[in-house]
Amino acid sequence: MKKIIIGSIIILLLTSCVRESVFTTPVITISEPDEVIELSVERIQTDHMYSEFFAVYDTILISARPNDTDYNFYVSSIKNNKLLGSYMRHGQGPKEYIGLNPIYRIDVKGEDLTALTYAPHKRQLIEWNITQSIKTGKDSLLLLGDYAEPNEYDLTYARMYKIGKSRYLGYTTGFFPYGSPRMLLPTYWILDGQDTIAPVNGISVVKDMIYNEESVVSASDFFSSAWELRPDNSKVFSAMTWLKQVNIIDLNDNSVRSYRVDGSPDERIFKTNMEGVVLQYCSVVCDNDHIYALYSGEHTSAFKDNMGYRWIHEFDWNGNFIRKYHLSVPLFFLYMDPATGTVYGYNYDDDNVIYKIIQPSYSDKGDAKDIL
Repeated sequence: MKKIIIGSIIILLLTSCVRESVFTTPVITISEPDEVIELSVERIQTDHMYSEFFAVYDTILISARPNDTDYNFYVSSIKNNKLLGSYMRHGQGPKEYIGLNPIYRIDVKGEDLTALTYAPHKRQLIEWNITQSIKTGKDSLLLLGDYAEPNEYDLTYARMYKIGKSRYLGYTTGFFPYGSPRMLLPTYWILDGQDTIAPVNGISVVKDMIYNEESVVSASDFFSSAWELRPDNSKVFSAMTWLKQVNIIDLNDNSVRSYRVDGSPDERIFKTNMEGVVLQYCSVVCDNDHIYALYSGEHTSAFKDNMGYRWIHEFDWNGNFIRKYHLSVPLFFLYMDPATGTVYGYNYDDDNVIYKIIQPSYSDKGDAKDIL
């Protein structure tokens, strides 16, 4: 009888813990490596870098210029600093765009480089043939279709990827609609369709939002994260802004696995005033084997002095914390070149400058190998 009572108490406690959690799956605690590896950077000389929204493929640099009055994208060579062309004119005409989503991934289609973007005001999803644009000097665009919103609040997707023949991945951030008791969870949407691309399934890391009028951080931002899609389109890795926690979403079975570094605060911090909280992750890049997350670890009050994040944490797709690196220059955004695996970073304090992160050698059981 005593064993039954004790067992019942344990089950009750475990059930209570699960019910109290706002996450869709139990959070697993992981340990942080002790060793710190120093990384240096190489400044890339270019006159055609216009914002932190950039992409690189081998020697091709694409820089988005969201507030530009002329064009949305500028393509140049980082090999000889030559401007190769300006594309997708800003404006309200039939062949102009008020705004376009930045380029988050460059793909190879046949012998051409392509990238996905979309026009929120036109509700159009567009495939841009970069190679043909450079050859002809004109926009080379393929309209994939009109996309449908996943909610009634006219909110667009923060990012979209093509993950199949007529299958797409879109993301919407968390949101508290004004005057409405409903809340929108940060959600990864699977979309399908040819002419109209509509959401067919949504996956969220959290099952409940938290509202706190006393917090200096907006409640809609509590569960914000930096994230990236695995190149084989099978999984998403997200690293959270306010928790030292990472999440892996499997798009094949819609499962979520969450991992929190030992010593990290938990979701109870969202019930405080959030003043002087620690900034955690800001940007994520990955290939099919490695994940690199840009990390701060500093209080928000120190950001104006640091002007960037000085750490990179390496994870694998099983949620293991592999290595941690310290940067010689603070960075604000990362991008991985899919052609070479080179990681680039954007320096927030300097005026539109990117850096190539130097690949050091690391000895593992006597074998030297590149780790970035």
